[in-house]
Amino acid sequence: MPTQTMRQVRSRRAMLAAGGSGLIALTLAACASLPPLSLDEAVRRLLRRSADRALTRLTAPGGGWDGFIARADLPGSLGAQGGALARLLTSPQVRVRLRESLRPAAERAVRRAAPVLADAVRQVGIANARAILRGGPHAATAYLRGEMRGSLVQAMLPEFADLLHGLDDPLLGSALSILAGVDVSGWVRELAARADDVLWDALADAEAEIRADPRATGDAMLVAALALAATN
Repeated sequence: MPTQTMRQVRSRRAMLAAGGSGLIALTLAACASLPPLSLDEAVRRLLRRSADRALTRLTAPGGGWDGFIARADLPGSLGAQGGALARLLTSPQVRVRLRESLRPAAERAVRRAAPVLADAVRQVGIANARAILRGGPHAATAYLRGEMRGSLVQAMLPEFADLLHGLDDPLLGSALSILAGVDVSGWVRELAARADDVLWDALADAEAEIRADPRATGDAMLVAALALAATN
């Protein structure tokens, strides 16, 4: 191989080997001309992008609700009602129709929770932003969930309570109308709590993805903040 060609190959290999660190350096250099991003704001930006990604997925067709639907059922205590009532409410037909109705209810519940989540991200005080940025793949999500203390459950409760009213399905509507005299508030809260778990799991997954490949967000300032937190 000619000497000039060998030099070109070695030069190209050196450039590729330095690619990862070079990209970070370029990102940091590009951010030098931008207004400084506080660590607190970096955490909020990470949470906003994670929440946007999670909510988009959960409100899309399908939305990742399969596990939630599979575990959802009418209250087990209804089996104690006995006779025809128990057989009707626990019949395979009612279970299938119920699960078909729960998916859109869960999607509506998440849409109701979205502004509550957005407000919390905007207003939350960050106790130790550097530790959160340097933390594990779900550190920011875990911090926000702890700060919100179940408020998303409260936001989603009305959508699941409305399952007992206004259903178009004749079979399911008739079955649930029987529950008018039964205290099902615990069941409704359980559904909202399970939906809450789905939402936070989706947000945690989104945060982990962003941390694994922050450049994919196109947010140079967030990329720089994560890089700086990791090296300091």
